[in-house]
Amino acid sequence: AAALLHLAELGHLPDDLLLGHDAADFRDEFSLVFNLNHSNLLRPTYFDVEDNMPYLVMPYIRNGSVNKFVGRMSENDIWKFIHDVASGLAYLHSMEVIHQDIKPDNIMIGDDGHYLITDFGVSTKTRSTLRKSVSNKNDGAGTQAYMAPERFGKDPLPVKANDIWSLGATTFELMTGDVPFGDFGGLNQKGGADVPTIYGEYSDKLKALVEKCLNVEPWNRPMAEKLRDIAYDEIHGITHSDYNDNEKVV
Repeated sequence: AAALLHLAELGHLPDDLLLGHDAADFRDEFSLVFNLNHSNLLRPTYFDVEDNMPYLVMPYIRNGSVNKFVGRMSENDIWKFIHDVASGLAYLHSMEVIHQDIKPDNIMIGDDGHYLITDFGVSTKTRSTLRKSVSNKNDGAGTQAYMAPERFGKDPLPVKANDIWSLGATTFELMTGDVPFGDFGGLNQKGGADVPTIYGEYSDKLKALVEKCLNVEPWNRPMAEKLRDIAYDEIHGITHSDYNDNEKVV
């Protein structure tokens, strides 16, 4: 089964925003997505432009996103989530693709129980175009809650460590039911707010790992590959030492 996503409807856009060069931009950008292939990515199956209106054909995911499990996941579930998302991010980062919008709504649950990253390979420009409407303004505020502190600086160019912070914020929310820094995300942390304490019946190891992902300094966050490997070992009961603090990613 497949789901047709009409991008004008997805972004609630007036037709004139998708005419001319905009449609060509969408075609060029989404054509790059089809070269990305990983078991933890929800890959579009088809993209085209009809009457200057771009559309995507995506696999239908009957289980929806992980958003419905916010505040309701066990420790084992969280380790599985970290493993799958970090695995997908490690692949994207190896291809020099930065997701820029990791959040619960963009992590789907496959029929086999694996977590799938969607909305990848989409530039900030395209997301901005898709959100140019009054009815969709709240989406920007929601996404901001998962944006790393450096994204609010004078030079907010996307780096791989942004995705790690967003994964940390998403995992924090799945564990506690709330995002760590409210609606303003990393902007509050940039202003001096500390990472809140994670309560609940989770191991100190898991809590510490999430806190490392939320480090205010991008170079002090673990790499996606290391997160994947740590989670794999936890899932399979393999004893290992903590990751090497010298392994950072920006």
